[in-house]
Amino acid sequence: MEFLGPGFLLAAPLALLLWLGPLAARDARHGALRTAAVLLVVLALARPVTRTEDPSAHQVVVLDRTESVTAEASAAAADAVRSLAEGLETGATLHLIDVAPAGAEDIEVPGALRIDSNGSTPLAAALDAAARSIPAGAGRAGVALLTDGLATDDPSGADRLHAAADLAARGVPVALAALPGPRGDLRAVGLDLAGPARVGREATALARLVGGGQVVRLALFEGEVELASLEDVAVDGDVLLPLPFTPRASGFLDLRLAVEVTDGVDPRGGDLVFERCVPVDDPLRVAYLGARVQGAPARLGDLLGDGFEITSDGVEGADVVLLDDRPARSVPAERQQSLANAVAEGRAGLVMAGGEASFGPGGYHEEPLEELLPVEFVQKEEKRDPSTTLVVIIDTSGSMGGNRVQLAKEVSRLAIRRLLPHDKVGLVEFYGAKRWAVPIQPASNSIEIERALNRLDAGGGTVILPAIEEAYYGLKNVRTRYKHVLILTDGGVETGAFEPLLRRMADDGMNVSTVLIGPDAHSEFLVNIANWGQGRFYSVPNRFNLPEILLKQPASAKLPAYRPQATAVRARGGASWWGEIERGELPDLDGYVETRARPGAEVIVETAEESHPVLATWRYGAGRVTAMTTEPTGPGTESWSRWDGYGELLGRVLERTAADDAAPFRFFAAREPGGARIVAEATGDPRAAGTPEALMIQGDGERELGLVQVAPDRWQTHVEWRGDAALRVEGRSAGSAPRRLVLGATAGGARELQVAPEALDALAESLGATPTSLEALGATGVPIAELEEPTRRRLREWAPLLALLALLAYLGDVAYRRWPRAARV
Repeated sequence: MEFLGPGFLLAAPLALLLWLGPLAARDARHGALRTAAVLLVVLALARPVTRTEDPSAHQVVVLDRTESVTAEASAAAADAVRSLAEGLETGATLHLIDVAPAGAEDIEVPGALRIDSNGSTPLAAALDAAARSIPAGAGRAGVALLTDGLATDDPSGADRLHAAADLAARGVPVALAALPGPRGDLRAVGLDLAGPARVGREATALARLVGGGQVVRLALFEGEVELASLEDVAVDGDVLLPLPFTPRASGFLDLRLAVEVTDGVDPRGGDLVFERCVPVDDPLRVAYLGARVQGAPARLGDLLGDGFEITSDGVEGADVVLLDDRPARSVPAERQQSLANAVAEGRAGLVMAGGEASFGPGGYHEEPLEELLPVEFVQKEEKRDPSTTLVVIIDTSGSMGGNRVQLAKEVSRLAIRRLLPHDKVGLVEFYGAKRWAVPIQPASNSIEIERALNRLDAGGGTVILPAIEEAYYGLKNVRTRYKHVLILTDGGVETGAFEPLLRRMADDGMNVSTVLIGPDAHSEFLVNIANWGQGRFYSVPNRFNLPEILLKQPASAKLPAYRPQATAVRARGGASWWGEIERGELPDLDGYVETRARPGAEVIVETAEESHPVLATWRYGAGRVTAMTTEPTGPGTESWSRWDGYGELLGRVLERTAADDAAPFRFFAAREPGGARIVAEATGDPRAAGTPEALMIQGDGERELGLVQVAPDRWQTHVEWRGDAALRVEGRSAGSAPRRLVLGATAGGARELQVAPEALDALAESLGATPTSLEALGATGVPIAELEEPTRRRLREWAPLLALLALLAYLGDVAYRRWPRAARV
């Protein structure tokens, strides 16, 4: 004997109080009655039990004779069950759960349970009945399931798993005998969406058909409105057919698939209409931040269609932010950082677009948004060393003899060394006549220039004016930013019309500087030449006082990164960015900002010649950032605006960039026994998310479902739902669009001939069943096994009997106390 409540036995010593003190009994018989009553109550509360072995065997057969099973298979299965009943071993019990349509012939098995199918297969209910038919304490048991697997009461398998878990916990084995299902007939067995559907955007419904070579026409309807169709489709086996359509409104959309046979024979007929309720999301919310292109929001709305809601009221609650040709000075650093945080946390996506007022030209170098972008600014800011042409005029007359000519060469070398390879240099000597010792050429030809300097020697007269004229005419044919003439002489020159020539040179952008070679500290004539030529005067008395010749002034400047010209582009990127858009039809771009793709970025469109990115994207934290290096509706995309595929491409870019789930809560629903569970989970900080709401949509009305918080970031509730119609739930949270959920109908909601053909494999896996056959069942019976020790013994409860005896003892005590004393003597 065992006690289920042994703690109550500790109260047994209280019976001694009935013999002591004021509670003492009148006599021994009275005390015995009272003690017996108390002890019997204590024992009843302790719940004593005894376990007894139950040697009986229970064989349970679940027989599927619904219309999806062929008549021959149903008859063979019924015969197998009759053979099984006739060959039962002594002490064994056969339990039959017969799922059959109304009017089907009964199978003569004692205690058989009949479940009417009514055009469906309530397999979960049949398995639950099978589990309940095995009594507690049974010693041996087993279940055999004879079916084609086309169950309609629980597409998710939740109820079946519940029944399977009950059987597995008790150690009851399950055997599965597959019955032949429909062959060769045409059936519509599925209708689902290829992805989320959004109002105003093309979605794809996937129709699943099973057939035997028929040629059909498919049509997809919303009410009586045909949304899409396919003509002359051959259905041989299991096929999946796409039907593109565009939802006209957000909410819950009731789709109806109608199939018409145009060639071939459908043996059974019927089963050619399939209905499904699907959720349709609200328009994608696009926060537009831009002001340079007039009327851009309206033009964007026309391009994108009803699937997008363009707003300029701020970024709060937006799925994607479009920053269009807006300079950095108009977007404060705090706002840029806030936007960067929203992208990193997955609350919004960012598309940065524009031309002359965006990217590098817009001043975003070293701004918070720069590190988010999948492109680098090619020319943010550069130090310019402008090109220069230097003509050196050296006096090689007799007065320059000795060290003077060598000193002039040294000054010339210093001046030439200041030039860069893109500069030019020329050398003119004068000695009574003038001669180009080095014609004007790139400064990079240093060897030739050095050789010419080394060949110079003093001798002859001092006639400088022709040499200056020669330099002037030579420089007129040169195109560089600066033009400089450097005259090196000892000052002994002729008189002449220097001033008009030098002023004309200055007007033509040529500067003339002079260098006095020798011990004289000053030459008024050379100073005048430098003034007239808008140059400088230098004095070089010896080799220890060599001057630093200034030829040009380096400057810092921003290069024009925006290229306003027609540019051929080519498509790149994965198919998800393009869909049905013809990549080879991309028109030329009318202008773009030159950038360079960062490592790890995905380039979607680039220029054909230089491979500069036009559309590039990458993940940033939990969000996505896309760069469009041209104006979406401005001059840069003038040609694209006349291209039929531009709106579709731009819409895909915005959709792919948008936050995966910008709402503060993620809602989902799952079937469970007796209904469904609705769950809301916070996607971010639950303290800032607020409180979610869930509504069940019924017809034209709605019913609020009370979500209960079960964890800091999780709310849930159970909905009672029979499954006879689709369950429609709308999840809501502050500042975000509603999230819609649909659970398809179960019992009575779908005909069994419209169940997917792989259902039998899924059923076997969910039950952990072993395969068998009708022949094996008829010959050896249902495979059974010894049940687990805790459940294979029958429990006998003694508490009711003890409670009854305690009541009798109490009544005896009452009677004894009321009995006259004289009679007790």
